[in-house]
Amino acid sequence: MSSPTTEGRRDATVPTAITTSPGLRSEVEDHYVSYALTMDDKRPNDWVDRFLDTGLYAVGTYNNVSTTGMWWYTDRGLGALKERAAYMNGYLRHNPTRTLHTVTNVRARETEDGRIKAEAYVVLYVSDRSEPSRFHVCGRYDDLLARTDDGLRFAEHRVVLDAETLPGNMGVLL
Repeated sequence: MSSPTTEGRRDATVPTAITTSPGLRSEVEDHYVSYALTMDDKRPNDWVDRFLDTGLYAVGTYNNVSTTGMWWYTDRGLGALKERAAYMNGYLRHNPTRTLHTVTNVRARETEDGRIKAEAYVVLYVSDRSEPSRFHVCGRYDDLLARTDDGLRFAEHRVVLDAETLPGNMGVLL
């Protein structure tokens, strides 16, 4: 698995001022809702379909990404994304927790090459049979989206987590 580019590091550390048209915001919000439901409904195989075959999924903390460019993990390409989904399928069989992803503060703009640069905040809650729902982790999505015949897909999906909120259990898709 390869690491994100220096450009990805810059995108993850400096929030961009993005002016979003209402139509584009709505399109991107719909994409994020569908993405969140895929994870909350525990469908990791469908999660893979939210990416281009060459897509990138990277997760790191703000402190690590902004100071050293280090990511916890980076999955690039269909094979690596399917491997992440296979891991999640095994994890979900042995973990009865439920998740609730909330995505807010969506911003997006079209790039010169026709793709969409999107940013949003994400908060993840978890619950299990013995406890009420509780805060798990929060952070930001820094994404590059592409339009396909099947709707928006991630060319790059970078999840930058708040370093002060890291849970002990990070076995969930973000």
